[in-house]
Amino acid sequence: MDLFSIKFINNNTGWTCGGGGILKTTNSGSNWNLLNLPVDKNLRRIFPVDSNNIYCVGDFETIIKSTNGGSNWQIIRNGVFASNSYLCCYFINQNTGWISGGGERKILKTTNGGNTFDSIVTFTSGFIQDIYFKDSLTGLYCDDTGGGVRKTTNGGLNWFSINIQSGTYSYNYRNFSFNNNQTGWLVTDSRKLFKTTDFGSNWDSISNIPNGSYGIHCIYFSSQNTGWAVGEGFNVFKSTNGGINWLIQDGVAGSGHSIFFINDSTGWKAGNLGRLCYTNNGGQITQININGHITNDFELYQNYPNPFNAITTIQFDIREPGFYYLEIFDILGRKLDEVFTKRLKTGSYKVSFNAENLYSGTYFYRLSSDKFYKVKALILIK
Repeated sequence: MDLFSIKFINNNTGWTCGGGGILKTTNSGSNWNLLNLPVDKNLRRIFPVDSNNIYCVGDFETIIKSTNGGSNWQIIRNGVFASNSYLCCYFINQNTGWISGGGERKILKTTNGGNTFDSIVTFTSGFIQDIYFKDSLTGLYCDDTGGGVRKTTNGGLNWFSINIQSGTYSYNYRNFSFNNNQTGWLVTDSRKLFKTTDFGSNWDSISNIPNGSYGIHCIYFSSQNTGWAVGEGFNVFKSTNGGINWLIQDGVAGSGHSIFFINDSTGWKAGNLGRLCYTNNGGQITQININGHITNDFELYQNYPNPFNAITTIQFDIREPGFYYLEIFDILGRKLDEVFTKRLKTGSYKVSFNAENLYSGTYFYRLSSDKFYKVKALILIK
């Protein structure tokens, strides 16, 4: 599944959510466990208040909550197909938080852990992409239709527009990153970066993150000087001077939707095809986990030969009979080929994949059942 949000509460314990699931780790991301959920939708934002209380929101008015670290989840809202989607949430404690997204032009506020919500009307015509509160009264949100940034000083009952000096260009804003009650950053999907030192009353344009023609999805600053950015394309960008200059950290980890650092050294990145990356030295990737969910239903092996020229063999074992899919993706997560879709019995299987129509490069093959999938990389050299 594609992963859209990742958050940690300490060096060991974190959660990530995405296309129909939530994963949890208690060992810094070396292993991830798929959690049992009462919904099956795209989940867009995970927010752990502490080790026990976690909120997650997603498509079609989905709001779920756990009070025991993710072992069990209760449905707060579960809308029908094509209803409004929630893209962001922020909680200042286990009871008080705000949720929003797109479609209904509203922000939901709860002060009792989601038992009830106040519905606050906004003037945003598009999707609210991010929301952030520094206390129970003062907060910000940004949207993706050029509506800009708005601020509240009364807990979200009223919002007023913030003037950002952006010239004649109307930016689509993506997300905030604050490391104290005054200093924060705001990024647009076109890689423009703004900074505030008075909690959003004024914003200065400080740089453009160098991601070519690709958009930026997420930024995260762990301190006044040190921050990271991820998005489409293949790179993680790092700044050590407060966002003025950016350097590429890696070029092999694929597109990223979310990045989170617990300090200036230790952080994680989540992206397409279930890719989870980890660093403990300030940005050089030391672990890339693309093995999908833990399951005993089947086992997927490395293709051989690898690297290969044109034709390679993919081997796997089926332990639980059922319906299975074998698909090929590029490094941006786009599906290129479906090798098979069929019901399989228990046993060992080998299939050939012919890549004569593809260019040299790294690709991914994914074996999926109705509940789980596993992903491995293959390298084509012509």
